[in-house]
Amino acid sequence: MEKIENTERISDTNIDVTLPVKIGYSVIDELLRSKMIGEIISKEDSNGEKSNYAQILDVSIEKSQLEAYDFLLNINLQTLTSLFKNKQVKILFHASLDLDKGQQRVSLKDYLIDGKTKNWIADQLLETVLNKWMYGKFKKKMNFDFMPHIEKHIKSLNEKLENKLEAKEGIHLIGSLENLELSNLKAGDADLWISVTTKGTGIIELTKLDF
Repeated sequence: MEKIENTERISDTNIDVTLPVKIGYSVIDELLRSKMIGEIISKEDSNGEKSNYAQILDVSIEKSQLEAYDFLLNINLQTLTSLFKNKQVKILFHASLDLDKGQQRVSLKDYLIDGKTKNWIADQLLETVLNKWMYGKFKKKMNFDFMPHIEKHIKSLNEKLENKLEAKEGIHLIGSLENLELSNLKAGDADLWISVTTKGTGIIELTKLDF
């Protein structure tokens, strides 16, 4: 009987759970702004000389209303060319994301650019330059590694679980979480939702009973 009880007790400590992680677009806004505001959009010719076309003034993110895309980035630019200098331009950048489960990274999969300056020549110029620029710097900036942030919080949680984390009076959690991985992502109306799958051990200990 003792052997059965021990087997059940060990077996019951194993956990395998998927947790949803919600990241508000306002949080992603802060990240994008820190990386992108002030960025110069330029083009290099065959002689290696650069021509500056625009500077990023602001950027914000929301859910795209186009079915094939996840997000819409609103990018405010200031033109720097001699022909169209110091003009305020708004670029709509529809983007779809890809989750690489092997590398545990979220990256830019596809995009659609729509720029409206009310000047056909300026629109064509900006869209041509932006499309080429996206393949380099912008696509690189839309590459997020969320795991260090998640692991930091899991480490903090594990430290608490080692010493009995009190969920509420009389209920304590003991255990350890490990083997974290991103398993899914979805763009919501106001948040990015990421599913995090984790395995580990844990038990719930009752230290007080109230009937």
